[in-house]
Amino acid sequence: MREENPAENRSNKDRRGSDRRSAGEPKSDSERRVGDRRKHERRIYQNPKQLNFIRFLKEKGLYPYEKAYDQPDGPEVIFEGKNIINLASVDYFNFAQNSEIKKAACAAVKKYGAGGFSSRYSMGNLRIHMDLEEKLAEFMGKESILIFNSGYLANLAVITSIMPKNATIFLDQKCHLSIHHACLLSGKKYHRFGNNDMAALERMLQAHRDDPEKWIVTLGVFSSNGILGKLDEIAVLARKYKARIFIDDAHGVGVYGDRLRGAAEHFGVLDEVDLIMCPFQMAFGNIGAFLVGKRYLLQPAHTETWPYIFTYNIPPVCAVSIRKALEILDRKGASLQKKLRRNVAALRDRLKAMGYEILNPEGHIIPILIGDEVLVCRFAHFLFERGVWVQPFFYPAVPKGKAMVRVTCTIGHTFQELERAAGIFAEARKNLGLE
Repeated sequence: MREENPAENRSNKDRRGSDRRSAGEPKSDSERRVGDRRKHERRIYQNPKQLNFIRFLKEKGLYPYEKAYDQPDGPEVIFEGKNIINLASVDYFNFAQNSEIKKAACAAVKKYGAGGFSSRYSMGNLRIHMDLEEKLAEFMGKESILIFNSGYLANLAVITSIMPKNATIFLDQKCHLSIHHACLLSGKKYHRFGNNDMAALERMLQAHRDDPEKWIVTLGVFSSNGILGKLDEIAVLARKYKARIFIDDAHGVGVYGDRLRGAAEHFGVLDEVDLIMCPFQMAFGNIGAFLVGKRYLLQPAHTETWPYIFTYNIPPVCAVSIRKALEILDRKGASLQKKLRRNVAALRDRLKAMGYEILNPEGHIIPILIGDEVLVCRFAHFLFERGVWVQPFFYPAVPKGKAMVRVTCTIGHTFQELERAAGIFAEARKNLGLE
């Protein structure tokens, strides 16, 4: 009878217990956080109370997500034959419906076909992709660039593969969930500081000042409330403690900065940020994402970063469309920015005058605090039934008791549409007892 090798036939429980821990040494910070996160995810996804709440919303017809509209049309959508003012879109410049871009996309489909066909590492690399990379790097004022087919994947690549193995990561607790997941998967040491809490960040940097590779990770614009990350203060701390900076600037590129380069340019620290990730949905009206930064960080990724190597490239039609969007931004980006701000200011002023509690006094995202989780769904449903689509957020997307709606404008909204939407907001405030 063959003798079994205990090392090759351990149970999953044994496999999780390392030799270091069996020797009596304590768990590392990363191991503790992985355990904490797993417990958190079990509470969310296996918690009967949370599932019952979703079931309750669906039974009452209040579930606000996964509506299938018939046709998108920029500032409006068509739902079951009815025009709905769209105040939930993040296609800020309405490029998904831009006539120039659609014309370029149709020509690209005729030339390249309707979809993608391989990874960059294989045969999915066309000249149009190389041209897009060159123009995007120039647009952002950075040395090198990588294109991914989603922002989630780009964040995963940065944390797990591009940051060195000995990196110590300091991330804002309100970073996108993709960044938190990437930190867990990476196995690297990471520490979370309170949202925009620079004192807490400095205490952490001071405690780890001798670590050889320190990375500060934050967002340029926090997506739920539109508040900007304190990139100017982060840059000061990075210089002081010899740390590098990575920002996810999904909602900042195109909207902020004199040359539309995002929050880092807005704060005058673009040259001090090592890596910037931006999806194409917001400023370019398309799918995928790009990552720009120092050449020495990104060049090895072509052969060493698995999330880049082993996924399909964005389809050529998308590359052509994004390239055309870049051309439009080069021509009239400043005027588009101005129009977006004018629309946001017009709606924000009307909502503030009604007495709504707006969590962010500035910025292009208008977050309205409602509080109760059922009430926020009733609020969104009330608006939708009367022709306005907004995006509600409740636990676990935001803390309990802090349910809110995120209101976003685009350049395509007319003052008449915004005035009509404001009237419906006023009606909702009165009818739902929010006064």
